Amino acid sequence: MFIIGKHMTDCSQSTKERILAAAGDIFGREGFKAATIRGIAKAANANIAAINYHFQGKEGLYAAVLENVFHQGFTRFPSKLGIEESAPPEQQLRAFIKGMFYRLLSRDGWGGLSGQGRLIARELLEPTPAFERILDKYIKPHKDRLVSILVAMMGKDIGPRYLLPCAISIIGQCIYYALAGPVITKIAVEDSPIEDNLDRLAEFVWLFSLGGIERIRLETTHTVDNTPLPH
Repeated sequence: MFIIGKHMTDCSQSTKERILAAAGDIFGREGFKAATIRGIAKAANANIAAINYHFQGKEGLYAAVLENVFHQGFTRFPSKLGIEESAPPEQQLRAFIKGMFYRLLSRDGWGGLSGQGRLIARELLEPTPAFERILDKYIKPHKDRLVSILVAMMGKDIGPRYLLPCAISIIGQCIYYALAGPVITKIAVEDSPIEDNLDRLAEFVWLFSLGGIERIRLETTHTVDNTPLPH
């Protein structure tokens, strides 16, 4: 699971920032339904009126928390991760995978955001209506970038019948380390998804994915599905 730390309130934070931090922690630990505006206001050292003023109620606050968490994660660890567009697609894929590992699991990513790590896990497993905007703004462009990398590696557009499962398989490997960390630790402690292992784990997923991509490329040499990619 995502690394869970302790929520701390910084007195230098603005009221809005304190509310976002407290709400992310509480929504993550308790879920949307169980969390209360009163409890969030108390944790943020704010009043209920301030929450209504800044976020127009519980639903607006939840949507703002999601936006804030995903914005932080993708800003700190973007899909390109400093790699130039002119870089070979294999290296772009390497940066994409490493960015995902650090976004999901590092102390500077979602792994260090206290209960907010659980919030992301909840949304990945049981998306709420608020997640639709996150899909459009962050997840789908992320997927599109990966697909474009795969097309470059294949040397042709082999169509969504093959490209989308390839993309989902790569992303799925990264997400599994985030969601199943305790299980992985029990069966292969040396591969625990902890900070010190992230580079090595990302490198392995990259190498493993290269092999799968090459196999698909060979399998589709004479078969191309030109069905347009869904948006």
